[in-house]
Amino acid sequence: MSVDCDNTLRKLTVRVDRGRITTCGKVALRDMLLRLHMYRCTADIQACRVYYEVLSKVDGEYVEWREIVLAQNEPKWVFVQANTRLDENNSVVLKEYEPTREGVIQSWVERAI
Repeated sequence: MSVDCDNTLRKLTVRVDRGRITTCGKVALRDMLLRLHMYRCTADIQACRVYYEVLSKVDGEYVEWREIVLAQNEPKWVFVQANTRLDENNSVVLKEYEPTREGVIQSWVERAI
């Protein structure tokens, strides 16, 4: 695996050898998850904390990489479900709402549940 960081363009390129995903990657992920699972099952909070903090520590060049990734973060999707109703001619009318928090609330209000 290699990571190319271009600070001027604020671009991060990660190259992965796909052939190693099923060999090395799968084994490494299995071992990590098994270890975390064992800590959870035995309620060994102290050992788990030491292990996990080392895994999740962000320092050095990783801070720059994290900032680049977070700067390109897309806004979270808002799923708003449309409502159907019958008009005066007994035809089905579909009402859609804006994909915002207000749209979610309005769609629920108009369902009259």
